Amino acid sequence: MSSERYDVVVAGAGPAGLLAAALVAGRGHRVLLLERGPCPGALPGVVVRERSAAVNVVIENERVAGLRHRPEGEPARTVRARYVVDASGGDSPLRRHVAGARGSSGLAVYACFTAGGGAAGPRRFPFDGGWFWIAPAGDGLTRVGAVVRPDLADLVRADPGRALSGFAEACPPVRDFLAGATRARGGPGLIRVRPHWSYADDRLWRPGMVLVGDAACAVGPQSPPSRGMHLACRGAGLAAGALDGFLRGAADEAAAFAEFERRYRTAYDEILHDEVLHDEVLHDDALNHGAPDGAAPHGEVPHCEEPHEGSPFGDGPRSPLPGLSR
Repeated sequence: MSSERYDVVVAGAGPAGLLAAALVAGRGHRVLLLERGPCPGALPGVVVRERSAAVNVVIENERVAGLRHRPEGEPARTVRARYVVDASGGDSPLRRHVAGARGSSGLAVYACFTAGGGAAGPRRFPFDGGWFWIAPAGDGLTRVGAVVRPDLADLVRADPGRALSGFAEACPPVRDFLAGATRARGGPGLIRVRPHWSYADDRLWRPGMVLVGDAACAVGPQSPPSRGMHLACRGAGLAAGALDGFLRGAADEAAAFAEFERRYRTAYDEILHDEVLHDEVLHDDALNHGAPDGAAPHGEVPHCEEPHEGSPFGDGPRSPLPGLSR
């Protein structure tokens, strides 16, 4: 039996998959949507197959040329397509054909400071171990924190104050800001550590296949659902634009999907930045208004050492941590 052929096959009928399928079909392309569970309803112009799980992709001459799917209670089938959209979630069995290691944001470590200079917030600064943010925290305070790689977690947990100091020394804009800063007294000045579970794949497309939704990137479970929905829909819209240009022959594939990936990562970075800033405000509100003095809500680990005269972090070396460069 010959395999079916479509312009695009979409695996997964979550928000990203539904939107991508609808947008591409709305531009005149033949689209098949596969969903391993029950599907929420019909989509105009889209062929929908529910209870049919995508199990693998078809690769020909280094290019994804379709996928294998297994309808419930039936043998696996092959469907060929000019492009495959993987929107089948964070546990996708297909994403390994595009992406390698999945980058996790690791831990967030942060505290509030008074005064400071050299950088106005809210701002974000990359450094060798991750990225820093500086943002107003109200009441004359500025929140300074870092989201660091998972391999630096042990350094953070062993001594959050020394870790934050060392990270700052490796990030000149933050180091300069803190040169004139004093760590706040009491609850806001506690150095806090909490998990940060957001992730983004190292690659979001390859010839013949593109990742969207949680298959590509996601913000943490502590985030409001609206953030994840916005990110998923943003990726679907960007992918649909790239697909339409490529399928019509109006855009070079590499250029179109490189731009897709650049803009999708920018959207992820912006939401990740907002996630950290807004969550710390909520956590500080809980600490100041709903938690016992010195307690830390939401699984945070406070570092309770008060700052010493002359240093925003207390005593100890002011130098980058091992493995980090200025």
